[in-house]
Amino acid sequence: MNVLKIDRQIKSNIERNFYALGTLNHIQIFDRFDEKLLDWAMERVFQIENMLSVFQNDSDIAKLNQNAGRGFVPVQAETFELLRKSLEFSELSGGAFDVTIRPLIDLWGIGKKESHIPEEEELFRTKKLVDYRKLILDEKSQSAALIYEGQAIDLGGIAKGYAAEEVKRVLVENNVKSALINLGGNILAVGTQTNGKPWKIGIQNPMAPTGQYFGTLDVTDKTVVTSGSNERFFIKNGIRYHHILDPRTGVPARSGILSVTAVCENSTDADAITTSIFVSGPEQGMELAKKMKVEVIFVTEKLDVIVSEGLRNQFNLLNNEK
Repeated sequence: MNVLKIDRQIKSNIERNFYALGTLNHIQIFDRFDEKLLDWAMERVFQIENMLSVFQNDSDIAKLNQNAGRGFVPVQAETFELLRKSLEFSELSGGAFDVTIRPLIDLWGIGKKESHIPEEEELFRTKKLVDYRKLILDEKSQSAALIYEGQAIDLGGIAKGYAAEEVKRVLVENNVKSALINLGGNILAVGTQTNGKPWKIGIQNPMAPTGQYFGTLDVTDKTVVTSGSNERFFIKNGIRYHHILDPRTGVPARSGILSVTAVCENSTDADAITTSIFVSGPEQGMELAKKMKVEVIFVTEKLDVIVSEGLRNQFNLLNNEK
């Protein structure tokens, strides 16, 4: 997810910068000084990482992937709920979001393998493993199963959003009324700035280096999440290959969108919906956003900026401004 600009004119009382969930994270509290509370919030993110990461052998998701094709695996209640929610998003998006996409991510290895383009046979074989309908949940036993050996879950498209919601819960339950949570570009604004004004969040320009913005959003108690093709990519033979894969084709999405920003109440929803919309394209994506009651901003490959009705009074287009 793109790192979004935060208005720096308001000084934070305390903050934490740390690495978790495969990304840099930043938590700031503005209306009080409580180091222990920030430690609790940070620890909550680490707990979620330990539960959901595909890279930790004893996580729920790693165990589920290791046992693909071998029957049901018990998981924690939180993991079960996120898997259930992921299946809902997968169904709602017609497979544009697919929680079983991990084999394709490993095959392409964008950002890890240098300019690797899989062979057609590899793609065909791997794509058959990606099918959210082959993830089975048993609510009675709080367990999950992948039907075929070689299948694998990846909650990367939803985990940061969930973690951001949990950080907010920790802060709000301890009476924080002004804070900013940035988990790898998943921005969650708690309340308002201490002066009562909305937060001003900048939207990354998908055609420029990180830190350059084409617009700003005024938000209060909202989450802002952006997915864009500029985050991880390589160019080979004049073709740009980015990291947002279409589970239905097995290749980087070619939907006519360069970036999509979602604004809503819940960061878990926003995290999944940006991926779904990016893969689906502007027309289907706007319909999906309406179904999910999410406001969106698209930047198309023609460099058109499309803003949904609910954001027209909150979005400001900039001219070469950071």
